[in-house]
Amino acid sequence: MFEKLKNLLNNIQNSDEITKKRWLIASSAVAMVLVVSLWLIYINNVIQPANNNINIEKQESEIGFFQIFKNGLNVAGESIWGGAKNFILKITGERIIIIE
Repeated sequence: MFEKLKNLLNNIQNSDEITKKRWLIASSAVAMVLVVSLWLIYINNVIQPANNNINIEKQESEIGFFQIFKNGLNVAGESIWGGAKNFILKITGERIIIIE
């Protein structure tokens, strides 16, 4: 078993660049599919499906879209204003020239 695997790897190592690139792409695709499928299985087992017996009351959120949008604009405005202040202070700050 291991001899066959060693021979296969030696054949791949001794082959031309196009063959090496094909093996790289194929093995990467297989590994990616394996990892993603294992991850999906894990997530499916961790997150428990909602039971039909449990009645969950719908809760209306107190914070709506416009409140979040307004808060975001306030934060962005304060950040931009702070940057503009720092820029203006750098421009108008004292300039000291020392001539020796």
